Amino acid sequence: MSFGGSWRRGLWQGLSVAALVVCVAASASAQTLTRGPYIQNPLALPSAATFVWWTNVAGDSTVEYGLTPALGSSLTVAQAGSCDVGSAGTCHSVTLTGLLTGTLYYYRLKTNGTAVQATTYFNTQKSPTDAGDLFFTVIGDWGQGTSNEATIANLQNTANPPMIITVGDNAYTNGTQSELDNNAMAYYQVPLQRAFYFPTLGNHDLNTSGVSGWANSAHIKTFVLPTNSPEPERYYSFEDGDALFISMDSDGCCSSQQTAWLENLLSTTQRRWKFVFYHHTAYSCANGVASIGSDAGVRSNWAPIWEKYGVDIVFHGHDHIYERTKFMDDYLANGSPGSDGLGTVYVMTGGGGATLDDAAKIDGSNLPYRQPFFFSPKESCYWLAHDCPLGASSYCSFKRSQYTSVVISGNTLTMQAIDSNGQVFDTYSVTKAAPVPTETPTPTPLPPTATATVTATPPPTPSSSATATATQTDTATPADTLTPTTVATATVTATLTATATPSATATATNTPVSTATRTATATSTRTFTGTATRTATPTVTATFTATASVTPTVPTPTSTPTPRCGSGLLITEARLDVARNLFPTGDEKLKIRGAMQLTQLSPIIDPASHGFTLTVLDSSGNLLFERYVPAGLVPSPGQPGWRLGHNSWTYKDKAGTIAAGIRKVTVKQRVPGQLTFKVTGKDGLFAVPPSSPFLTLIITPGDSSTAANNQCATRTFNPPSGAAPKCDLLAGGKRVRCR
Repeated sequence: MSFGGSWRRGLWQGLSVAALVVCVAASASAQTLTRGPYIQNPLALPSAATFVWWTNVAGDSTVEYGLTPALGSSLTVAQAGSCDVGSAGTCHSVTLTGLLTGTLYYYRLKTNGTAVQATTYFNTQKSPTDAGDLFFTVIGDWGQGTSNEATIANLQNTANPPMIITVGDNAYTNGTQSELDNNAMAYYQVPLQRAFYFPTLGNHDLNTSGVSGWANSAHIKTFVLPTNSPEPERYYSFEDGDALFISMDSDGCCSSQQTAWLENLLSTTQRRWKFVFYHHTAYSCANGVASIGSDAGVRSNWAPIWEKYGVDIVFHGHDHIYERTKFMDDYLANGSPGSDGLGTVYVMTGGGGATLDDAAKIDGSNLPYRQPFFFSPKESCYWLAHDCPLGASSYCSFKRSQYTSVVISGNTLTMQAIDSNGQVFDTYSVTKAAPVPTETPTPTPLPPTATATVTATPPPTPSSSATATATQTDTATPADTLTPTTVATATVTATLTATATPSATATATNTPVSTATRTATATSTRTFTGTATRTATPTVTATFTATASVTPTVPTPTSTPTPRCGSGLLITEARLDVARNLFPTGDEKLKIRGAMQLTQLSPIIDPASHGFTLTVLDSSGNLLFERYVPAGLVPSPGQPGWRLGHNSWTYKDKAGTIAAGIRKVTVKQRVPGQLTFKVTGKDGLFAVPPSSPFLTLIITPGDSSTAANNQCATRTFNPPSGAAPKCDLLAGGKRVRCR
């Protein structure tokens, strides 16, 4: 972003030197943020981040940053001589390079050496070889300054995505600077202090400048977007992890220049996952007088390219509803109509806050159609997916304010549509085969580059065959969106406790019956997954049984433990207390508390979405006991489940039956990424043999997949002769207290 404009020296004419000094001093002491900050990445590098903000006075720009809240590093940029937006010197842009990729950083902004924003945090983007979870959210048709917009913004703030992407119409009605500031960005001030922001142009964003004047729009002048296209910032691409993101401008669709750029990008990318974001929808079954419907130009020009190269999801908006298509295979590779097994899925996420349109209509034959006026001809919406139990006649078309959440964990992508009540009303999942390396992996991290070192195999051609597996997976439901209500296609029953080997396909941990969530691939939520493609509907029943004998000896695991924790992060303020120990076994009382600092920020910090695991090992690393408290909000008063508070999560189970004696868990977020926890249990098998009080406590705000991603912390308590923290045996071994 260039900063245009000139310094208004006339403001100071007539002031004496003494008065000028007093004025400047007063301004410096009162300087505040007037716009931003926004975290951008114009270099499109995972090791870079650009911070843009404005203040009410002119001055130098400083970003202090580091891997802890103590910061430790800083970069200062001299006062800007001109600004695209605002007066000279009041705009601030600082680019950090050489950052660690996929890493949590803390930062603070200063102008003239005075802090204008307190310390907060962000996550750098991931390198192509980073196997960690990738999480982002998508909004569209949102900047109208409504209460629904505020609600959707607050839900995303709670979900805490490291990246927010839009599909356009960011500022209503004409895309002016005041509309962008007041109707849009004001609502996202808090989440955008922590998340990279990648907006896409919509028609309302160009109402003032016009399509040909896009470079002069408030949208382009305010934000600092990647410049790696023939028309820099208008459309662009970037990578995050093993995913390619393409933001397009469909206003005045579709120039040969942008089309050639798109095809070249998709034909040469080595990224395994591919996403496209644009505004004017190629497929829409929206109704109502304000709805627009499908854009024939976009569909005929760009849809064949998206299909040909297997874009995983094409996100769009324009019509103000939510819709998901089935797997679209409308075109041959040469662009002519036909089916060749290559295709993509479209998601219209146009419910970000603007006035809603109507969803698809259903005719007497139970088929969806569009007819915005009673005198309009009916248009058959053959493209709509038909696996949404909450939609009319199960079609995936909804009149709801909403945003979309996407998580890629391992080989599985899970997308969820989340409405203004925090309800997940649609889930779509894709699992790909593991990538095949084309080069020998380098054992040490390489400097981030735009060149891939690993190439994924092409996704398999869709078929109607069905497969079903029972696996423990994390669908990474964001906070406040924890109640999927979908039709089950797979059922798994677990009894007591069984732990599978790391290569096994399921881990059961004394959970109640879990019902799979029906998605496009019928993926279950939280504990087990049944997967089916297209039309087949398999039913899977898996029962896992473990011995439940209660003896004074420590039970020996019958299989290799699932990933515990390899992060090296320490639990601070750690306490562990087992009362009524071994007299007899099975009626112990348990109290645990402490704090932990996570290394990443993603949905896995939310135990209500991903559960909570506590593990205690003996001096040889053998499992003494482990409890997994499952995810899920309280279904009704008095029932077991999680309750949400302000930056806090509380689980209660009066009987302690769900997690074998765990009665209450409280998790709070003190500062970004830092969690405190308290656990109480009663009448459970928490025995600690007096002969082995050398204990290790592991806390994971999630399940084994969370631990495998190193989002966990440990604390080893030394024996009484060792240094603190230590364990004491009290009352003749009837109590073990570690602190």
